[in-house]
Amino acid sequence: MSEGGADLTFDFVEDLARASLINKIDAAPHLRRCRAGRIGPLLELLSFHRAGLLPMGELGSNSILHTLKQTLSPARAGCAVLANGSVDQLGFIVTNRDVTSENQAEADIHWVYFCTKAQEAAELSMPRRTARGLIAAMMELEDNIHLHSQRWHDGVVGFRGTAADFEFVVADSGIGILQSLRASPAYQHLVGAGEAIQVALQDGNSRLNHEMPGHGYGFRDLFVGLANLNGYLRFRSDDHAFVIDGMSPSLMQGKLWQQARLQGLVASVVCHARPLAS
Repeated sequence: MSEGGADLTFDFVEDLARASLINKIDAAPHLRRCRAGRIGPLLELLSFHRAGLLPMGELGSNSILHTLKQTLSPARAGCAVLANGSVDQLGFIVTNRDVTSENQAEADIHWVYFCTKAQEAAELSMPRRTARGLIAAMMELEDNIHLHSQRWHDGVVGFRGTAADFEFVVADSGIGILQSLRASPAYQHLVGAGEAIQVALQDGNSRLNHEMPGHGYGFRDLFVGLANLNGYLRFRSDDHAFVIDGMSPSLMQGKLWQQARLQGLVASVVCHARPLAS
């Protein structure tokens, strides 16, 4: 996913978002100088854009941002786009399959195909068993959009695989983690998004537990799958981001950052099969 200029980063997207909150700007002139490396910043940028908080004008037909916007347009919702080059395996899909439909099997065809391609991309940099565990975690996070976001029809899942690493991102523009947890009597005490993110990542915490015990273990596959790997995890909801970075990442390694307010949840995961060189 190479374009001229510096890589698009989370910090750059944050700077654009804060600038736009103060004085609405057209992000396109700034973005033309960037290339899309990791897709986590790309989907956070898209989330700001779809919420009307970060307008993007003409990006150029060759831009990965332009392609992504076209792919996720309502007319083509649900369509996975895969760029199978010599370096990257790349895919995006909209989460608009209706999991309550009587024709669920038919609705799942695109999703199953997408997950198969995502696993192939993961296997470029890690063993099949490890790749399978990471895709299971991705699928669990996508399922959470349908269970918790209250806006399941336009969430986005993306993956990027190379010989060096594998990345996946699950993003929605729903009610966010804090509001979701506070729908349960057990979490009425939560007052901030940062605290809510950390609570949601712990085993056994779910707004559904007071109705159907046994929920709240969706992130377990993710942490198990990253054991002995160098991983980077970023969970972004409302006005906070919780970032975990390092070998065998765990909640104890996490750092909380206050950010510009972003509707919904964006979960970004990057993993390397081997420790990064110092």
